[in-house]
Amino acid sequence: MDGGSFPTVLTATRRDATSGVLLTLWRAAAGFRVATAVFAGYLILRWRELYAEPAVAFGVGAAMLLVTAALVLAVSTGRAHRLGFVLADTAACAVLTLLSRLAQRPDQFRGGMPTLTSIWAAGAAIEVGLLLGAAAGVLGGLVQFAASVLVRDGYDGHTVANGVLLVLLGGLVGFLARAAVRAERERAEAAAARARLAEHERLTRSIHDGVLQVLGLVHRRGAAAGGEWAELAREAAAQEAALRALITSQALAPATDGRRGRRNVAADLVALRSDRVVVSVPDGPVMLAARVAEETLAAAREAVRNVERHAGDAATAWVFLEDLGDEVAVTVRDDGAGIRPGRLDEAAAEGRVGMAESIRGRVAGLGGRVRITSAPGAGTEIDIVVPAGGEGAR
Repeated sequence: MDGGSFPTVLTATRRDATSGVLLTLWRAAAGFRVATAVFAGYLILRWRELYAEPAVAFGVGAAMLLVTAALVLAVSTGRAHRLGFVLADTAACAVLTLLSRLAQRPDQFRGGMPTLTSIWAAGAAIEVGLLLGAAAGVLGGLVQFAASVLVRDGYDGHTVANGVLLVLLGGLVGFLARAAVRAERERAEAAAARARLAEHERLTRSIHDGVLQVLGLVHRRGAAAGGEWAELAREAAAQEAALRALITSQALAPATDGRRGRRNVAADLVALRSDRVVVSVPDGPVMLAARVAEETLAAAREAVRNVERHAGDAATAWVFLEDLGDEVAVTVRDDGAGIRPGRLDEAAAEGRVGMAESIRGRVAGLGGRVRITSAPGAGTEIDIVVPAGGEGAR
């Protein structure tokens, strides 16, 4: 039982008291009070000639019926979950239990005869548990137990047994109410996620069958035509990649893990998939500091673009992600034309620093490292290794 759960449970109860599983629990509590009020009234009528003051006993019975009717009305109108109502009910139950001393003879309330309220008073502990949680339900049970102890001028085995049941009942109801509300909320969230995924899949099919195919066609035809059409082909390819990234990333689980500044780099990399790019990532999320994830993704994206620009129209790129514990490795491999020895140094000397700045510079800024392996006709492999925490996490 969690004493610190009072505010959380109270907030959830007030929000959901008139709907869902919590409304069902309140209705069950009202049904319990009705049934036990009828039982307590039956006992009062049955033993009416044994009481020292039958009028007091009848008055307590009438009061129990009124309190029960008020509870039923409050539940039906959505007001039973109010703190003031539950506290008033708890106090009324305790007072009616104490009135047993006035109605019964000393040998009765000190003997085996139950109090006038009998098990009806347990309803107050149930309501406290529903409203405030397990720990408050225990306190509600203790209040009713204390009232029965005062009636008997102490306690015996029968009183202790009833007290234990009251305490357990209040605590158990509070625990189950909190668990039920949480489960209902999780089910609702799961249903909403399934609905979003279904809608996303519908939109993805529509986009894939239309826009993406047109962009792919423009890319291929423009690249084949050359000249000024090649520029149009490159723009179409860029738009196709961006659109694929958008619809793919939205289909994945959220890119954060709930902790400030961390991203799931696996979800980001999957967005690079296309007809010419194959991406393989672990089944579970690979979390990196936000800056590390962003720079790593940018470096991997640049490596894929180099494949599209320089490896040849028929080349395919493979992107692999590995979680190495303290480090994360991204490998971009292609089966294209490859890079002749010294070509990267020549490009840097000519002022073309795309590979150096977009990949090596980014990774070096994270405290990572890059290895480029290539040979003419044998494709290219770019290995990017970054720290899982690293400078980007600070």
